[in-house]
Amino acid sequence: DRTELNAVVIDIKETDGVIAYKADIPLAIEIGSIRPMLDIDEIVRLCSQHRLYKIARICVFKDNLLAQKRPDMAIVDKNGQIWSDFKGCCWANPYSHDVWEYNFNLAKDVIAHGFDEVQFDYLRFPTDGKISNCWYGTERDNKTAKIAISDFVRFCKQGLGGKGYISVDVFGLSIDRDLGIGQDFREIAKYADFISPMVYPSHYYRGEYGLIDPDAMPYDVINFSTQIAMNKLEGTSCKLRSWLQDFSLKHQYGPVEVQLQIKALSQHGCNSWLLWNPFCKYTEEALIPEDEADKGKKGKNGNFYIPFPLEQELIKNEPLKLAGLSTISSMLTEKCSNGYDYWADY
Repeated sequence: DRTELNAVVIDIKETDGVIAYKADIPLAIEIGSIRPMLDIDEIVRLCSQHRLYKIARICVFKDNLLAQKRPDMAIVDKNGQIWSDFKGCCWANPYSHDVWEYNFNLAKDVIAHGFDEVQFDYLRFPTDGKISNCWYGTERDNKTAKIAISDFVRFCKQGLGGKGYISVDVFGLSIDRDLGIGQDFREIAKYADFISPMVYPSHYYRGEYGLIDPDAMPYDVINFSTQIAMNKLEGTSCKLRSWLQDFSLKHQYGPVEVQLQIKALSQHGCNSWLLWNPFCKYTEEALIPEDEADKGKKGKNGNFYIPFPLEQELIKNEPLKLAGLSTISSMLTEKCSNGYDYWADY
């Protein structure tokens, strides 16, 4: 309640495949992926009480538990054994429509519980491990990989039937190039309501966009990437909502660096963004205090709008400003910026 932040991302299914609430999904019950650490009905109640837009994050294809429990739905190696990446994590098969159905059913369930939006993460093919040894039950190439990813988004969009919004997290460099992981920025945008490239300056190599040291040039990285992204989104109804860096690697990031990223977005008319910090420690000094943000309100609900009825889609034209909560499934207690402890008895 202290800053302009008006939305929150809650991890529902992480890469370990654990579903963090009591979901009503037969396959999840069968494989034992439900471990109810969250009382999502209480989360929805508290968020609504504080006028917070509610986003449920679902890791899609990097799903260790599903792959191990259902090898028929996993990426396997050339010998038919379950394949794993360098971290030992197994992946569900992006070509499998059973995998699609499993994740769609989870998305539909969280929307039914009152979340406003589903955010799909790890919506891609693996990037590390002995990828050349992967077998998907069909020949894989970059063209079919891109079709599989975008068709999954279309499948979910059509299945929800307007009863919730869909956003997709993508690599920042996927905005303007084929990374070979199935993420075609424009094709995904045809079916998503929001697309969120992870444009963290620290993740760009020296020389990218002609910048000597991207991590030390947050404004420039966001400025260049946003310009390219906005051009790619022309002709679609998808809104850009980038992930911004609020953590430090080589260079120390503080209020100035966060504000420079926000300013670069605003220069292109983008007033919605997400902040990321792996420890959920956000730089409050970089944010506008709530009372100052209220001065720029439009309408009785200010710069935040709860979409009712959903068909109005007004939320797509409103500035959402949010911070992501991380790793609920790690059995750690995470707190949102308001100080509420979203933890249920396990």
